[in-house]
Amino acid sequence: MKRTLLSLTLAAVIAGGALTSTAGASGPAAPGKNTFEVECEGIGAFTVSVPASEHGKGAGQAVGEHLHGISTSSTFTVTDVTKGTSLLSETESKGGGNANHNQSTTTCTGTAFEAEAAQFFEGELPEGVSPSDLIRAEFEVQIVPKP
Repeated sequence: MKRTLLSLTLAAVIAGGALTSTAGASGPAAPGKNTFEVECEGIGAFTVSVPASEHGKGAGQAVGEHLHGISTSSTFTVTDVTKGTSLLSETESKGGGNANHNQSTTTCTGTAFEAEAAQFFEGELPEGVSPSDLIRAEFEVQIVPKP
């Protein structure tokens, strides 16, 4: 579960979207899509619909808005908030860091998941992590916003 969750979350971030478990208020996602909340510099907070594929590299579409974003790079971090330690950090850049180099980017951030370690990892815990520790998965993604 841990690896699948991290893979799915990172794939969604790379797809140009942003994640949080509180997006259910925006209604159900279209088939094959997930919806999440995101906060972007200079744009604000909104809901994003992204492909549910683990290997998707498409754009995230703002729900109810005329806006989508194309990801150029993303960082995904899992932190043990209780102990203040980073458990995982992964960064990926589209095109080896050379994608969309002539276009302005905006930084978007959000929380993908937050739960006790026992729920997040479903069994095998990383060394030094207690079952009741609060675990937070966060992301930062650079996007090229498009109307």
